[in-house]
Amino acid sequence: MFYLAPHPKLDRPRRGSPRMFTIDWVEKYFSRVRPLHVVAIWVPFTLWMAWKALAVAQVSALAFALFIPLGVLFWTLTEYCLHRFVFHFHPAEDSPLQKDLSFLIHGIHHDYPWDGDRLVMPPTVSALIAILLWFPSKALMGGNVYAFFAGLVGGYLWYDLAHYYVHHGVPRSAFGKWMRKYHLTHHFATPTVRYGITSPLWDLVFGTYPKDSIQEKADELEARA
Repeated sequence: MFYLAPHPKLDRPRRGSPRMFTIDWVEKYFSRVRPLHVVAIWVPFTLWMAWKALAVAQVSALAFALFIPLGVLFWTLTEYCLHRFVFHFHPAEDSPLQKDLSFLIHGIHHDYPWDGDRLVMPPTVSALIAILLWFPSKALMGGNVYAFFAGLVGGYLWYDLAHYYVHHGVPRSAFGKWMRKYHLTHHFATPTVRYGITSPLWDLVFGTYPKDSIQEKADELEARA
């Protein structure tokens, strides 16, 4: 279904970048996304939202300073909920449709966590999420929605680029090293907890950050995978 290429269930994560779709143009334009694509699309959009807030809606400096971080905070909650309830939904055993959908949404990333073409969100998906969030936000916030959305999309950019970095970067800061271990532990040891990518905030709020020592062994877990 969904014109997916064959994807047998794996016994462990693999390296490589497998074909995802049987249709060439879908595979090329909707399956493989690089961080540059995300930056090229969403950085101008974020700046445009900030400009609209100040120049068009003419929100006050106080409102601008309030709604930007509020948008970032709201993104961190959105990130957590998407990862926990959408990306990790459990397909029914007797439903090939649900199994294919699970693989399409997030399963391929857990099967091939080092695949550099599938570490950031496809623009079609992020645009759909933006549209779904825009209309209720506009109804609730009026002119302040532009500053809110600048923060929200900025938070999304932080999430997508941070996700790529924890898989392919070599963090130097203490926080960067911690963030990488936090996410790799989700991949290679505890896939049903540690749903935050950029922050453990909502894992702490909702009790999905277990008190264990596995995280200290994240590099060993990745090496053995």
